[in-house]
Amino acid sequence: MKISICIPQYNRIEYLKINLEKIALQKKANIEVIISDDASTDDTELQIAEIQETFPFPLLYYRFDQNQGYDRNLRKSLELANGEYCIILGNDDTLADEFALNRLVIFLKKNDMPEVGFCNSADYLNINDIQVRASKTAVIGTGKAIALKYYSSFSFVAGIILKKSAFDNVNTSKLDGSIYVQIYLACVIILNGGRLFTIQDTLVLKDVRVDNNIANSYLDNLPRLKKEYKVLDAGLPSYAFVCATAFKDSGITDQLYYYKVVKRIYLFTYPFWLFDYRNHSARIAAIGLKNGLKPKVFKEYGKFSFWIKAKLNVYYTWSTIIGLYLPLVFFNKLKKNLYKIAKL
Repeated sequence: MKISICIPQYNRIEYLKINLEKIALQKKANIEVIISDDASTDDTELQIAEIQETFPFPLLYYRFDQNQGYDRNLRKSLELANGEYCIILGNDDTLADEFALNRLVIFLKKNDMPEVGFCNSADYLNINDIQVRASKTAVIGTGKAIALKYYSSFSFVAGIILKKSAFDNVNTSKLDGSIYVQIYLACVIILNGGRLFTIQDTLVLKDVRVDNNIANSYLDNLPRLKKEYKVLDAGLPSYAFVCATAFKDSGITDQLYYYKVVKRIYLFTYPFWLFDYRNHSARIAAIGLKNGLKPKVFKEYGKFSFWIKAKLNVYYTWSTIIGLYLPLVFFNKLKKNLYKIAKL
């Protein structure tokens, strides 16, 4: 079985080189590496040409002449794949060890080749610091309930695994510009009969370091001073819209599903970001998010009944209070368990 490692690339070549060095160590694996370059302004093209000369696996490099944005670039990396499955990596993520893909192939063959899934990841410098999004190794199921329960698991792109034929069947440009196209693709596959699988094993390492630095962390650009204040939404209205579009495109028009997506954002994602901003000395950013994520910013809000609007406003209010005023010590103790709680 061939596995295509799909990497959407834009600048940060020094991080990508470390990623490729780890990939090159893979054993007992039939793989290819696909790099789709979104018109990088550094010397990515030159350095990749040099790496191709000695790289132990097929290394396909494609470069857009003009910047297309994250979603199109990601889709292009998947479109170019020749493997039966694609595993996505950010250019600053990599594989956990030399047998990571071998273990993946063993699972896929044993479980009748399911269509879409994800694995756990760990910090590049600390394999024991695991980002838990898969609580077990299994084929979970398919359909509306599964898509609604697990859609948020696809917000982090590294470690998402797609059967190539399943991707080809749902590939579309309609969500380009959303920055969450992978959530749409995964949900539509699940909603149309594709089986979701999860792998508890750590197959991916996130946040490759160069000179002990994480690549362009979102934290670097958060407003921290009053004079830097601005209204923020953390991309969450787009996040909800992408999920709603996946349900609609699968023939499910019940507004209840969109409501449940927004509700989960308010119960889990929104307060998490408030805490995280505060945890990194960016309370001004947290206030900007509070002001930018009122219920009316969600595209379908106006179509909800009075009672659903009232519920969402209650969730927003209480999450705001908790996220802005609960002592950070409680958040830091619970942080690693929040994902598990969200999936109950």
